[in-house]
Amino acid sequence: MQRPRLPEFSRLTWQDVDPVGRDVDPATMRALVRSLPPVAAMPPAGADWRLAGIWFDHMVAALVERLGDWVVGWRYTLEMRDHEGRGRIPVWLTSLPMVTTPDDTLDRLATGIVAFHELTVELATGTPGRFAAAAPGPDTWQAVRAPGITQYVGDWPPPRVPHPTSLTWADVDVTGRDFDPATVPGVVAALVAASEIPDRDDDSRLRGLWLDIVAEGIVERYGPWVTGWRWSVGEGDFDGGPVGSWCCFGHSVSTPEATTAAIVAAVLEWHDFLADLAERFDRFLPVPDGDPEPWERAVAHLITAVGDRTEYESGWYSCCTTVLSWFLEAAGVEESRRGPLIGHAVGGSFSSWVEPKRKDVLVVAERFAQRATGDA
Repeated sequence: MQRPRLPEFSRLTWQDVDPVGRDVDPATMRALVRSLPPVAAMPPAGADWRLAGIWFDHMVAALVERLGDWVVGWRYTLEMRDHEGRGRIPVWLTSLPMVTTPDDTLDRLATGIVAFHELTVELATGTPGRFAAAAPGPDTWQAVRAPGITQYVGDWPPPRVPHPTSLTWADVDVTGRDFDPATVPGVVAALVAASEIPDRDDDSRLRGLWLDIVAEGIVERYGPWVTGWRWSVGEGDFDGGPVGSWCCFGHSVSTPEATTAAIVAAVLEWHDFLADLAERFDRFLPVPDGDPEPWERAVAHLITAVGDRTEYESGWYSCCTTVLSWFLEAAGVEESRRGPLIGHAVGGSFSSWVEPKRKDVLVVAERFAQRATGDA
């Protein structure tokens, strides 16, 4: 299923939204929305936000054909808000459309279309002072579009599988875990075969959902530690990771057999990375109290080890700070201290695609050690 090509809300002109000659009635709009062909394909209540978004896009595409480009504004409302550094300005508010019951879902769509129409009528006729515009019509539209500020309201759905940066060392330490690498090919093959692989030109949300469902199944089988198999080197699924066997849907997914092989290799590579980290941690732990020198050696060693595995590609420093946080946890440093300590020592020191000079690594290691031992 390909993504429908919808007009971009940010590019709508006054000619697109001018309500002159437009007859919009709430009762008629509810009936129109319910008459559209995509209604029959509405996902069930509580469906993944990507499935909901795809369905809403197809509904809006059908409405654009009937009513015009302006209906893409159905998700947007406009308020005057105080904005830091810019004073009181018009701000567009939007939220992620979700599917609830059929009646509620269709009514929300119809209500949003009517509300946006009424907003354009207000902009066309002018409400003195509300949007601080010189004149109604095109001037007011320009005034409310010019700040270019859009804010999402409401909560974003939680990820189906955790990002490895959100995990603790207790989550990912593979030492002593009951993990048999020989089981991985069978587990992954069954998950890949459970649903049809989307085509590469399908909607990117479908591709991402398919990968998440596979990843979710692997996590259910082996535990949250395994989620890092998608933390690929460079600009892949999860930016800046240590896994070279996986990139992303576009580069790593093809036939079921080849896709299974790529995922299996990535799972095993990620497990090996974690096992290697555990061995490296053991070299330096426990760290003697009050002595910065062992901390300096450990941190410099870990930065270099992570840099080598990530190839200092895009976002490699995220993996670096995550590993340092895990090391602090393994060393018994309380959680409340870890973030500030790493931010003080590492923040802004490293860049994508740049291998730091040895002296810069040592400076970071020294700052880290001083803060870890209370000397700074």
